[in-house]
Amino acid sequence: MLRNYFKIAVRSLWKNRLFTGINFLGLSLGLASSCVLILFVQRGVTFDKFHKDNDQLFFVQTQERDATFGKTVYPILDQLLKTYPEIETGTHFQGWNNAWIHYKGKDLQPDTRYVDSTFLDVFSFGLLYGDRNTALRKKESVIISKGVAEALFGDKNPVGETVQVNDTLNFTITGVLDTVPANSSLQFDVLLPISNLESNPGFRANIDWYNTFATVYLKVKRGTDITRLEAQFPDFVNTHFSPEVRNRKIRLKPFEDFIHYQNPFFKNLIYGAVTIAVFILLIISINLLNLNFSISFTRAKEVAVRKVTGSNLRQILIQFWIESGLVLLVSLLASLAFAAWYLIPRFNEFRKGRMQLVLSWQQDYPTILVLFGIILFIAIIAGTYPALYLNRLDLRDTIKGKLTSKPSSGKWSQGSLIILQFTISIILITGAIGVSEQISFMRSANIGFNKEGVVVVQADRQYKDEDAAIHQLSGILTELKTDSRVESLATSGVVPTKYWSNYNLYRPDSEEDKEVRLKHVGTGAGYAETFGIRMLEGRDFSEELDQNGENKPVVINETAMKAMGWETAVGKRLRQKNNPEVYTIVGVMKDFNYQDLKEKIEPVLHWYQGKTNLDSYLAIRFNNMRQAKEVLAGLESKMKKIPAKKPFQYFYMSEEVSRQYNDLDGIWKMVNFVTILSVVIAFAGVFGLITIASNQRIKEIGIRKVLGASVSSVAILLSRDYVVMVLVSIMIGTPLAYKLGSKFLEKYEYRVTVDWYVFVLVGMLVLILTLVTVGFQGIKTALANPVKSLRNE
Repeated sequence: MLRNYFKIAVRSLWKNRLFTGINFLGLSLGLASSCVLILFVQRGVTFDKFHKDNDQLFFVQTQERDATFGKTVYPILDQLLKTYPEIETGTHFQGWNNAWIHYKGKDLQPDTRYVDSTFLDVFSFGLLYGDRNTALRKKESVIISKGVAEALFGDKNPVGETVQVNDTLNFTITGVLDTVPANSSLQFDVLLPISNLESNPGFRANIDWYNTFATVYLKVKRGTDITRLEAQFPDFVNTHFSPEVRNRKIRLKPFEDFIHYQNPFFKNLIYGAVTIAVFILLIISINLLNLNFSISFTRAKEVAVRKVTGSNLRQILIQFWIESGLVLLVSLLASLAFAAWYLIPRFNEFRKGRMQLVLSWQQDYPTILVLFGIILFIAIIAGTYPALYLNRLDLRDTIKGKLTSKPSSGKWSQGSLIILQFTISIILITGAIGVSEQISFMRSANIGFNKEGVVVVQADRQYKDEDAAIHQLSGILTELKTDSRVESLATSGVVPTKYWSNYNLYRPDSEEDKEVRLKHVGTGAGYAETFGIRMLEGRDFSEELDQNGENKPVVINETAMKAMGWETAVGKRLRQKNNPEVYTIVGVMKDFNYQDLKEKIEPVLHWYQGKTNLDSYLAIRFNNMRQAKEVLAGLESKMKKIPAKKPFQYFYMSEEVSRQYNDLDGIWKMVNFVTILSVVIAFAGVFGLITIASNQRIKEIGIRKVLGASVSSVAILLSRDYVVMVLVSIMIGTPLAYKLGSKFLEKYEYRVTVDWYVFVLVGMLVLILTLVTVGFQGIKTALANPVKSLRNE
C-alpha cells in the first residue's frame, strides 16, 4: 500500500509539474536561506557556551559613574582569590603586543595573549598536543595554534621544540591548540605566561589599583550565590582600591554574556536573523499551502472515487502528506547543497572574517533536525488542509462534476495568507532601502574632517635597531616636508577610525570637585592640518613650541570643553585624578567623528606625542592624489632600507572610513538577497494561483466571451481580487515597515529618516509587479478561443 501511495504521489506531482516546480523553487531557496540563518542563530545563542562548567564562569566588570566597562585593575585577581573562598580560580587574558615567533628562518607575528597558568583550568579550549595541566606552568613555555604550528613545523608534533620569541628569548612549545570555535569571544593564536608581561617595565608601570586595563575571568565554586558575593565587594574596593576611585563598583557578569558587552549590536543581529528566517518560512509555507489548496479542486473526483471504494480520511491524509513531504524532502536536500556550496561562502564574505560559518554534519545536526522538523510540520499542514476540505464535499455532487467554487471560509483564509505574504515582502523591500540609505548617509556624511587626499603609512614596522630607525625616519620626514607634492604630514599614535579606548578622569586645576571622563590619545604636530580638522580656538601642536614638553600641552575637542562647562578653554589647565602633573590646553578642535557614526562623539583629549615615534602612524596629505603613488614608491624604497620585520604598508583614509561600515554593508547584502528571494517566491506563488484560478474558470470565461465580454473585462475579473489583497497589504505593511525600520535605525547615533515617498514607491512597485504577474495570465486566458473551452459542454 505504501508503494501505491508513492506511485500516485509521483504521478500527481508530475501531472501538475508547473506547480510542483514553483513549490520546489521556492522551498529550495527558502530552506537554504533559512538553513544559513538558523545556523547563524545557533552559533549566536551558543556563543561561549561550549566551555565545561560554563555556568561557573564570570568576568569582572567595572562601573564608574555612568560608564560601564569589562576591564578592571590588574592586581584584583590575586586579591580576590585570597579574599573569597567562593572563587575557585581565575585568569587574566591580557593583550599587550603580538610576539614575534622565529623558527629556522621563519618569522611569524600571530595574535598573542598573555594568561595565567590556570587559563586552561578556567576555559575548555582543546589541545591537539601537550598536557593542559602543565602547559603554562613555566615562564618560558608557549602554546601555539594549529595554524601557527602548521606554518612553522608542517604536520609534525612540535611539542618540545624550541622557538625564539621577540628575537632574544628561547621558549619551549608545550601545547598546540585545537581550532578555536568561531563562536568564541576569546580569539588568539599564541598563549604566553603572563609572568613574561609582568617583567616588562612599561606594563609594570601600569599595575596599580587605579588603572583599569586588565581583563579578568573567574571560575566560582558551584552553588555560589553571586548576589551575596557581590554584596561584599564595596568593602573590598574601599580596602584595596586607590582613594581616588573608591566610588567604583565591581560586578561579576556571566561569561556567556561577554559577547553582548563587547558588541551590543550582536543581539540585534540574532533577532534580525530570527525575524528574517521566520519571514522566509512563512512565505514558502503560504505558497505551498495556497497552491496545494487551489490545485486540490482538480482532484475532487479522485478523492470522491477513493471514498466510494472504501478509503477513509486517514488514507486520504496520508496520500496528501506524502505528496507534500516528497516535494519538501527533495527541496531540503537541494537546499542543503545550495547552502553549503554557495550561500555559506557568500555569508562569510558578508561577515568579513567575524564568526565564520562552516556546515559540519556532525556539529550542526541540531540545525538540520530543526529544518527537518519544520518541513515535517509544513508538510502535515499543507497536506491536511486540502484533504479535510475535499473529504467534506458531497460525494454525489462531486462524482457528477457539480463541484462548486471554494467556500467563503477557504477563500478568506487563502486571501489572508496572500496578504501576509505581500506584507512581509513590503517590509523586506522597505528594510533593504532603509539600510541602503543609512549606509550611503554614513559614507557621505560630514564627519568633521577631510578624508580625501590623505594616505596613512603604518610607521610601526618592528625595527631591529630602534635608535638607528628613529634617526633615519627623522631624516625621511624632513625630506617629505620639503616635497612640493606633499601639502602636510603628521605622525600620531592614532588616526580617525583607529582611536584607542583609553580613558581617565580629568579635573580642572582650579576646580577640585569637578571630574570629567576623557578619552585620551597621542598625536603630533600638524595633525589637525593634515586631516582638515577645524580649530575652534587656539592652535594644534607645534614642533617649535612644544618639543621641549615643559608646558605639557594638550588639545581637547569641543565636546570636552562643553563637558567641563567652559565657553573658552585655551590657557586653562587640567590634572588627571591620579597624577599631579598639570596639562595646559593650547587648542580646541571642532568636533569630528573619530569613530564610526554608530557612536556619539565623546569628550577627547590629545596629548603631544613628540616629533618622531616608532609606534605611530604617518599621515600624508597630498596636493594631488595622482602624485601619491610616486611619492609612496619613493618613501617605500627609503623605509625598506631600515631593517624591520614588518612590510611597508599604507591605506587611503577615504577607504578606511568606508571600511568601518562593512558590517552594515553585509547586513544590507543579506537583506537584499532575502528581499529578492521573498519577492520571487511570493510572485511565483501568485502566478501559480492565478493560473489555477484561470483553469478552474475556463468555461465561465468562455461563456462570458460568447456573451460579449471584452478581453480587458475578463482580465480585470481575474485580477481584481489580487489587486485588492495588495492594497490591503500596503496599508498593513507600510506602518509596520516604518515601525521596524525606526527600531533598527535608532541603534545608530547618527541616522537617516526614511522619506514618505519611499513607502509610496515600494507600494507602487509591489502593485505593478502584481499587475504584471496576474495581468499576463489573465490576458492570456481572456485571449483563449472560447470554442475550445465550451466544446465539452
